Amino acid sequence: MSSLPAAVATRARRYAQLSGRARELGQTVGIFVVAAVLLAVFAETAGAFLTAGNVRNILIQTSVLGVVAVGETMVMLTGGIDLSVGAMAFVGEVLTADLTTPAGAAGQSLASTGVHSWELALLVALLVTGCLGLLNGLLVAVVRIPAILATLASLLVATGIGELVLNLRYLMVTAPIFEDMYTKNIVFNLPGMVVVMFAFYVVGTVAMRRTRYGRNVYAIGGNPRAARLSGLPVTRTTIVVYTLTGVLCGVGGFLTVCQLGMVSSNDLQSLNFQTIIAVLLGGLSVARGGVGRLERTLVGVVIFGMLTNYQTIKGVGSSYQQALLGGLLVAAVVADRLLRGRE
Repeated sequence: MSSLPAAVATRARRYAQLSGRARELGQTVGIFVVAAVLLAVFAETAGAFLTAGNVRNILIQTSVLGVVAVGETMVMLTGGIDLSVGAMAFVGEVLTADLTTPAGAAGQSLASTGVHSWELALLVALLVTGCLGLLNGLLVAVVRIPAILATLASLLVATGIGELVLNLRYLMVTAPIFEDMYTKNIVFNLPGMVVVMFAFYVVGTVAMRRTRYGRNVYAIGGNPRAARLSGLPVTRTTIVVYTLTGVLCGVGGFLTVCQLGMVSSNDLQSLNFQTIIAVLLGGLSVARGGVGRLERTLVGVVIFGMLTNYQTIKGVGSSYQQALLGGLLVAAVVADRLLRGRE
């Protein structure tokens, strides 16, 4: 008789595991189906959409968003959210351009001290944005401030730093590396900035699936209290996640310089919302952590890029595009709430 409850419990666990795997597979297949349907519709209704040049353009235009979305994905997998990614990328962009601008050049910011190598400029940008991410991690994991408030404060700090360095001017970059990253093809007719984006997704996917760090992130997001009671380094892992996100934002800022060739105070203002929309389209949840896959985030980024590009081809005005993005955000949040509620 005593073995009956144990057998029932075992069957229940197996059923829960199989149900979870089936749901995970369904979500993965579903996001690819959505991307395929949109691709077919857009290609059918816009002749220029599926050309090799336009596909290349979509990937270039989404490379900054894609890199930043890697960090946002890790943060949301821990059950948090980072509203400062756009501001941190702006800081990385401004510092990269400022430190490679010749002294006395038109548009040079007051903080520039002359020409430095792009490697040094990138290193400084990554150091600063990494420190901003570290600040987020400390506020969330140590001070225990809710992530939405901590990163909102960091957004204001980072925006102030970027505007202080830029000093209400614009910066033009002339170092060859920036143009090369945008124009020179490396593999499969893709330039360096797109290759960088894909490289981060490959490394990130392996790290999230195969390393202790990735398992800790999922465990913390799934049940923070249980993770802490199990002896997992919750505080340290959370700090690392936010710090890495800051570094990735610095890379995004560098890629923005490569993409635009100049820097102004209007850059990356919508990146925060674009990133959240992209990761939600990829299947991450604002209702709970530990849900989602990095590779699905990449599909969400591509879907976002296709939608934006298609509207541009069709001549949709910027105001209408902005309204559509807001509608996508609402739809993604509502879908997430309905799905997680059933789960």
